[in-house]
Amino acid sequence: MPEEAKAAEGAGGPQDAAAMEFGHFIVMLASTALIHLGEMTDPTARGIERDPEQARRTIDILAMLQAKTQGNLTPEETAILERILHDLRMRYLKAIGYMKGPSP
Repeated sequence: MPEEAKAAEGAGGPQDAAAMEFGHFIVMLASTALIHLGEMTDPTARGIERDPEQARRTIDILAMLQAKTQGNLTPEETAILERILHDLRMRYLKAIGYMKGPSP
């Protein structure tokens, strides 16, 4: 058995490793959306480049994953996906001018 698999089993089993991988995948997609919203620097570009339409597409992909995996996620996976989607949707609405940010 590979060492990674043994470590995963020792830490709670292969399902814990799968949950971690799913969580990383969700965070990777969320980071992509944040880059397109201009809230993170794109490591492959020169600085901040905003593309709200592409951010919306990434948010839609996360929503599709939420719908397609409903009932198959752990409570922790469900919670992180819900929190990330809510946060990204609010940031998107703010980015397109639908919501006003707090006044200074």
